[in-house]
Formats: sequence, C-alpha cells, structure tokens
Amino acid sequence: MSPSNLVRAPSLFLSHGTGPFPLLDPEQESYREMIRKHASKLDGVKGILLFSAHWETEEPRITASNDPGIYYDYEDMRDMLPPAAFKFQYAACGNAILAAEVADRLRDCGFNPILDYQRGFDHSVYVPMTLLRPQGDIPIVQMSILRGQDEEDSTQKNIKLGQAVECFRDAGYAVIGSGGSYHDFRAIANAFFSNAPIPAGPEKFEDFLLSAATIVDPVQRETVLLKWRGHSASIIAHPVGEAEHLMPFMIVAGSGGNRAGVRFDMFVYRGAPMSFYSW
Repeated sequence: MSPSNLVRAPSLFLSHGTGPFPLLDPEQESYREMIRKHASKLDGVKGILLFSAHWETEEPRITASNDPGIYYDYEDMRDMLPPAAFKFQYAACGNAILAAEVADRLRDCGFNPILDYQRGFDHSVYVPMTLLRPQGDIPIVQMSILRGQDEEDSTQKNIKLGQAVECFRDAGYAVIGSGGSYHDFRAIANAFFSNAPIPAGPEKFEDFLLSAATIVDPVQRETVLLKWRGHSASIIAHPVGEAEHLMPFMIVAGSGGNRAGVRFDMFVYRGAPMSFYSW
C-alpha cells in the first residue's frame, strides 16, 4: 500500500468551529482567512478519510456512496438558525472503492465496520472543506468516531482507530479529524447570543494537547493522551460526558506514527481557543 512514487499524505486535526457560523458570521472572517491559507496542505492528496465529531457510533461507520450529498446535522435547530445554514452545498464526491478498502482494513484490525450508503457529508466536512478546498476536487470518505463505555475507553478506541488507518497515508490518502480542541457548546452559545464571557482557563488544556502531540514515540503519546481527563482544565474545554469533539484529535494523533505533531495554527473565538494540528 505504499508505492515508492507517492509522498505520505498528511494527518490533520481541524477545529471546525461553531456550527455553520464559521461560514456565515462576519465576525469570523479571520477564521475563514486562516483556514484558506492552509489549502496547500492538501495538494497532491488522492482522497481523504474524514472523521466527524458529529457522527458517534459504537463501531466504525463509513460513507460508502460515490455521491453522498449534504446532511444538515443541525436540523433540530432550524427555527434558531438563519435560512442560509440550510443552503450549503459541497461538490466533493465520495469513493466507494476506498470505503470498502477501509472496511477490510478495519476488520483485519478487530473492528466491525459498517458501510453506510445513506448518510451525507455533515458540517464537520462541509464547513472546513468549503474553506480548504472550495473546488471540491478531492474525494472524501466520511467516518464516524467511536463511543466507548466511558471517556477513557472512547479515547483508547479512537486512538486505535487512527492507528488502523495510518497505512492509507502511504497510499496518498489524507486522514482528517474534524472536531474541536475546545468545545463547551453552552459556553460558546452564551458567548454568541448573549456576549457572556467564556470561562477562564481553556488555554491550559491547549498546552496539554500541544505537549502530548509533540511526543515522537507513539506508545508514549498514547499513554499520555489516555490521561487527558486528569488535566485540571479538561472540564473547562470539554465538559464531562461531552468529549466527542476531542475524539477526532485522538484519531489523528493515533495516525501520526513515530513523528512529532505540529500545532500549525490557532483561532480564538471570544476567548475560546481552537487549535489545528498536523502529523
């Protein structure tokens, strides 16, 4: 799976921000500009395995259609969101052959993957990818994150999932985790709708993620990441029981191999830091 003429594709963690608002909110133009300047990170990539924080399942699910379309996963907020939030389109196709290959690989690694022919791309895909690759010229296979018995179990399962798909990077397929290094939904909503301040301290958790990401040895990196909830600022960044936006980071860290991760950018929204990593 690693032809000598291919350069290893990147593994990227993207903080996709506050629902559809990164594409709509005038206040977040700086976010849009920041994402656009990193578009070259996907140059030469054959396809993308994109893990969505908004698709959490007990076993891996994989979009298996060549034309997945769009899924507005915030449909239950239609009365609260502007009509434009339900008009997004993204031209990227799927890749049924790649989806089947990923499923085979995951079975070999002890998972029980499910090919999903119905689900479309949710906003974990079309928000960041509209900015990174507006032409939609790279096929995308969207995948779910894994839900465990508790947060530590979820963390371990998602790291193992990332380790299982790392080999696809050597075949030219990027691994992207789309979630958030900070995600207290209520705090962000209060900041957006009521101008309430974000609780202080999330930058301390960002420091922890950076220190863990830069560990070269993958076994040591996994050991440190499994203890993330023990960090005092973890509750500020990810309330207990609501850590799904951190799990794409765990997948990307798992797929990083024996290289140090790099925090290549950060966006701060009303005091909430949102980081971006590459391996």
